[in-house]
Amino acid sequence: MRGWTLPEPRWEWEWTHPSVAEPPERESPPRRPPSPAGTVRTWAGSFTVGRYTLTNVSMDDGDLLVGYGADIALSFKPDVPVDADRIEFVQLARTVLNDLPHNKYTAGEKERKTAESRMVPGDGAHIDQLPRSAVPWYAPASPGFRHKDANGKGEAADASMNDQPTLTSGDIGTSAEAAHTGGWSQQFETAALATAGAQKGTYYGSVRWGWRWPDPRTSQAPALLKFEIGSASVPSPAFLVAARLWNDSTTTTGARPEPVPIAEDRKVKAKSARLWDDPVTRRTIATLPKGTPVQRIDIRPRSLVASRAWFWAKVTVTGGRYAGRTGWLWLTDLS
Repeated sequence: MRGWTLPEPRWEWEWTHPSVAEPPERESPPRRPPSPAGTVRTWAGSFTVGRYTLTNVSMDDGDLLVGYGADIALSFKPDVPVDADRIEFVQLARTVLNDLPHNKYTAGEKERKTAESRMVPGDGAHIDQLPRSAVPWYAPASPGFRHKDANGKGEAADASMNDQPTLTSGDIGTSAEAAHTGGWSQQFETAALATAGAQKGTYYGSVRWGWRWPDPRTSQAPALLKFEIGSASVPSPAFLVAARLWNDSTTTTGARPEPVPIAEDRKVKAKSARLWDDPVTRRTIATLPKGTPVQRIDIRPRSLVASRAWFWAKVTVTGGRYAGRTGWLWLTDLS
């Protein structure tokens, strides 16, 4: 795991620092900015943000502002291709304090080291959970689902979550203005995926959001980042790197965490490919034409000893006539 090159993040979190002799007067941070709402679609459904506002952290009844943050209410509505008994969120977080990756978990040496072991070196991106946690699914949240009941009737419920991340000076007596010597930001990529049911391990897309406060020389006030799609299917490469670090870590008590599923987007490269229910029974579920998009799921490290598993790939079809079908393909049929 160590020594990997992190794929270039595609997040708008870099900013320029204009050269000025004296820093200009700062703008007053907006207390109640507008609350943009929006919906973005993925291959399997849609993410909707209902509440998305900039917040501040104050002491002494608002006399002293020591930090800022965001407040978001987010939901995922599963569409027809989804067949899952449980849909949950996994979230990537990246915190920057004065232009440097920041570890918020420093209550003790064990907590600090555990958190650092889960962070991408030099970048700080990590699965958004406490160092003591062995469960990657974001909480507090309400899981969703979409499947057919015993009578064959379709039923569904949206997955929803709320988050209020903040970043402060770290001292109740020091204002955020005084501590702000470089850029502050908190950036998130929130992914929805099936954690139970026929499509377990399948990602339904991700969205990006957060807030930032540029270098004080820009005189810009804290502001929300644009709520936008991160991926229509498998989350970003940075997300998957952080997921692997999480999977290889232990908690502050030494427990192994529940793994974050690893997946990748592929396409059928053969003229046609049979999708089987299982590598042993090989009952044909569908015949997929060339170019059909699929999500390879349940990817695990290979052993050094070759086995039949090397030649098979478990997939969920993410487009075309058979979107939503989950089964097995020959690995050689995939691009």
